[in-house]
Amino acid sequence: MAVFDTNIMIDYLNGSKKAADIVDKNQGSGPIGIASITGYELMKGIGDADKELLVTLFKRVRVYNMDLSAAWVAGELYKKLKASGLKLSEADLLIVATALSNGETFVTQDRDFKRLGTEKIVVVE
Repeated sequence: MAVFDTNIMIDYLNGSKKAADIVDKNQGSGPIGIASITGYELMKGIGDADKELLVTLFKRVRVYNMDLSAAWVAGELYKKLKASGLKLSEADLLIVATALSNGETFVTQDRDFKRLGTEKIVVVE
């Protein structure tokens, strides 16, 4: 299974064929995976008219929660980036760490994640 970044899920909710193809290609046989923080980001950005669409999506996804293991991974990633003079937003670090701490592949359209240099992060263009 793969955990999808917020940017892909926003496009997916907006009916993007490209996003749907990315999900289909990387999803595997299980449900769509998202981090709980992605759920938050989707909720804060959705308009009232689209709430039902989001509720439907949440019924179909597996949500990976932020926990101490993910916090540990996020801290390690932060230190690695800081040592290289690089950084990602706190939310991005927590989302990717949630995926990685659960042994899942993280799929994003954000090239900044290439900085982390791991095979478990797939950057699609």
